[in-house]
Amino acid sequence: MGTLSYITLFGLTALFTAFYLRRKANNPKKLPLPPGPPPLPLIGNLFDMPVAGTAPWLTFSAMAKTYGDIVHLKVLDKHTIIVSSLETASDLFDQRYAIYSDRFPSVMVSELIDMHWSVGRMNYGDKWRRLRKVFHHYYSASAIRQYDGIQFENVRAFLKRLRDSPEKFLIHSRFVFAALIMNVTYGVHIEDEHNKHLVEAEAWQHGFNQAIQPGHFWVDYLPILKYVPAWFPGASFKRKALRWRQHMYNARDGPFNEAKAALAAGMPVPSIVTDALENMRGSLDEAEQELRTRHSLGTAFGAGVDTSAPTLQIFFYLMLTNPDVQKKAQAELERVIGSDRLPSLDDRPNLPYVEAVLKELLRWHPVIPLALPHATATSDEYRGYHIPKDAIVLGNAWHILHDPVRYPCPDEFRPERFLTPDGALNSDVTDPSVVCFGFGRRICPGRYLSLNSLFTAIACVLHTFSITPSTGERGQPIKVELRMQPGMICHPESFSCSIQVRSSSAESLITG
Repeated sequence: MGTLSYITLFGLTALFTAFYLRRKANNPKKLPLPPGPPPLPLIGNLFDMPVAGTAPWLTFSAMAKTYGDIVHLKVLDKHTIIVSSLETASDLFDQRYAIYSDRFPSVMVSELIDMHWSVGRMNYGDKWRRLRKVFHHYYSASAIRQYDGIQFENVRAFLKRLRDSPEKFLIHSRFVFAALIMNVTYGVHIEDEHNKHLVEAEAWQHGFNQAIQPGHFWVDYLPILKYVPAWFPGASFKRKALRWRQHMYNARDGPFNEAKAALAAGMPVPSIVTDALENMRGSLDEAEQELRTRHSLGTAFGAGVDTSAPTLQIFFYLMLTNPDVQKKAQAELERVIGSDRLPSLDDRPNLPYVEAVLKELLRWHPVIPLALPHATATSDEYRGYHIPKDAIVLGNAWHILHDPVRYPCPDEFRPERFLTPDGALNSDVTDPSVVCFGFGRRICPGRYLSLNSLFTAIACVLHTFSITPSTGERGQPIKVELRMQPGMICHPESFSCSIQVRSSSAESLITG
């Protein structure tokens, strides 16, 4: 045997020994991994992973039916754990948050797009806590109530757009939440969907929505690929990342800098940024506080632009295909609100059926069916299984919210499932918001603004418009099917419906 062969043999032996010792140290009891599809040599479960352009939550849901509510997959040396029951999600994400609150270390997102600063991308720790504290201060359930007036005026403007161009309802649904978050966060008023800040934010979120999907880009499994030059054949992922990175910088910093410049010029516009900058003036760590605020609010803006709108878009489809639900909600609004005003958040406790419509909307198709990927900070033992360190952990919100035991006939849209026989909200039925906004310490901190805005928009639309099928050339109703665009955040593909003002009194409410 030649010298080179001895060196090769020694190297392979050393690598095998290091791998064996590391595995033994991380799993000293030699516990089995959770069940899952049998892996192939070297590539593992590569061919079991969802194919790009499909619905991964359905793929993982099918696995849960076969293997149980905790499923293991492995691609190369990357472990993935799929959690598909509320009980297991609570055990891991809530009870063992110190282990399960890290984020999946996506090279594509954190390094190539440079989103390491984002509250949603940081690992659990002191830095994350400091930024999360800023976020919570301005977006808590009590803090956001001061923006009820701004929220209401944005919804009224939404109603006017629906009246003037109902065929653009999908665009209007995106715009109302983008305008609201821009207004509340930065004090920036935008007139239409062509606003430069909105265009940049949507381009950024479009890229993030693709990049955050585990397995979508090979660089997340082979980090060495990040060193491939952008001009190299096949390195389109590098070119995409550079483009999305610039959109991210523009969206995060543009409106913040505008608000800061207005304050410096003595013309501050009421907003969270203005309030934050005024409060930190003269402090010893003013620069550090400003950076935290820029990053925390940038996270809020990016997420707010992209997550609430699809829920409202799906609402139009569900009202179109469930006319009885629409009529019941409208009857409740007529009884409680009357014809002289629009409903507001103050009416929410008195509108249990409309509240149930919102809950069922969140349950029926959560717009983030797979919660953003968590990662394990250390190895863990659960139910006699070994959970490896640095494993990707995905909560399958869609599967949890379609549990037929918890929600009988889960594919049907039934707001009544959240009500008692006498029409009050039933607290014994699990509220979908504890699932659809994420899990544990990583639950979305902007959920209160999102829920309030969705309730106001839904109640006001139901109170003033009728949503019915569009008709064909011969007057026949056009049947529609809800199809979702692929991505971590689900957006419905275009569909048509007829949206008409219900009455002359409704017209006067829209006009204001």
